[in-house]
Amino acid sequence: MPPITALQIELPSTNLPWLFAAFAVSWAVFFIYAIYVTRRQQEMQSQIRQLRRTLDLQETKDPE
Repeated sequence: MPPITALQIELPSTNLPWLFAAFAVSWAVFFIYAIYVTRRQQEMQSQIRQLRRTLDLQETKDPE
């Protein structure tokens, strides 16, 4: 019969700092990405407004 060895049992609470770090990094990456996407969307909306104004001005200057 093989000898019985005691297993080293660690409490789950010893891994909590790593779990919290991974959780915090995940949320930080998510918020940075959300801010980036929001700013890019605002820039695109601004460009679309500018293009529409340019087209409107061209249509009023050059009615065919």
